[in-house]
Amino acid sequence: MSKKDSDIPWVEKYRPKSIKEMALPSARLGRQRINLSEELENFIKHFFEERKKINIENKEIREFNRTVIEKEQKEEKKISSDIAAVLLEGPPGIGKTSIVYALANDFNMEVIETNASDTRTRNTLERRLKETTKSRGIMDFITESKEKLILIDEIDGIYGVQDRGAIPTVLDLIQNTQFPIIMCSNEYKTNLQPLYNKINRYEVHPLPKNEVIKIANNILKKENITNLKNEDLELIIDKNNGDLRGVINDIQGIGQGKIEGDVKDLILSLHRDNLEEIFTLIRDLFKISSLKEARDLTDKSDVDYNFLYKWINENLLTFLKSNRDLANAFENLSLADEIFGRIRTTQYWGLLPYFFDLFAGGVALSRKDTPLSKGFQRVVFPRYTSGTYFSLTTVEKEFVEKLKRKYQISQIDFIQGFLPFLKLLCGASRKQLKNVSDWLELDAKEKSLLK
Repeated sequence: MSKKDSDIPWVEKYRPKSIKEMALPSARLGRQRINLSEELENFIKHFFEERKKINIENKEIREFNRTVIEKEQKEEKKISSDIAAVLLEGPPGIGKTSIVYALANDFNMEVIETNASDTRTRNTLERRLKETTKSRGIMDFITESKEKLILIDEIDGIYGVQDRGAIPTVLDLIQNTQFPIIMCSNEYKTNLQPLYNKINRYEVHPLPKNEVIKIANNILKKENITNLKNEDLELIIDKNNGDLRGVINDIQGIGQGKIEGDVKDLILSLHRDNLEEIFTLIRDLFKISSLKEARDLTDKSDVDYNFLYKWINENLLTFLKSNRDLANAFENLSLADEIFGRIRTTQYWGLLPYFFDLFAGGVALSRKDTPLSKGFQRVVFPRYTSGTYFSLTTVEKEFVEKLKRKYQISQIDFIQGFLPFLKLLCGASRKQLKNVSDWLELDAKEKSLLK
């Protein structure tokens, strides 16, 4: 295997180039089972037909408006939301993103991708998507570039953010888009009902086990991997519980690694994102003194790189105390994010080592003024994991449950809004702290959150 091939994650190397190449998961629209490929292909065709029609009508309206006074002017027409966008909803790793990229290839389109859980406010959403969705740039006309397909991933990650205008902003962008939009989410969220009411929401299910086995065996054959028995492969599939991406990552790890001992033992020991490993890795990373040490640490780790990126980001303030160190670390994280965006756009995975170097080595080596701590340093969970599930400590969860007896509140609203407010309130006086504590019936640990 060439060095270039070994740099490419197999989930990308074997991502289908066409819908026809895919073993498509079953899907439903409401209670009706549908053919997902036909639905999405018709969605794309119908969008461009409608765009052409409305753009012609709006051109005539603009010409008319130039000839009359303001009171007599007509309002320009917009594309209906259900024609402009659709939502694919299903658990992580089942192929939703692959479907979008395959569809784009079939229509010779360019995918413009953003992650909604990383663009949590109205202003950020507008900045990221407004120009992309509303118009073509001048270079598009000069070079006659491809049409665009907008992919907004993890749309369920924007609920509960500091700016409640996020969903209305998405709806507004949908109505004004010049390109079709496909959104993806991991789960149903009642708070996204305004969005569900406007567009088609397809429930996408994991592939059946026999289809996952076919895909895995095909990859093993092409990679000439012979050290996995059928029962080993089935164990990997069962362990990943419908996550095709996880299956492919596991067989790549086993296939490219040097196997010593029983393969079954190795499979059972594979715990992606193992917390103990992450805690150790984060602490060790901020003790390193060279880029080679950082590379060795991340090379040995089985932690998903996107997940690890978020853990490092969350724990910077614990390990770096100097403003200059923090500024350098955040700058390196920003560059890493930019490189990963370029990887996704160009599919040039040879840039992945630079991504690792910047977000791991670059961040850890930013420690110049901060002395190396000799004592225990607590590693904290990132507020958003790789699957956008919000993580709270046990005490925080118990606090939320008691608070829910008084108010209907989400975990993210609790952390980002309610808890900071209660801390300010209770910090004003001991009497306020006692009143709030008695009102919510808090124990000593829960009460300590307010101090």
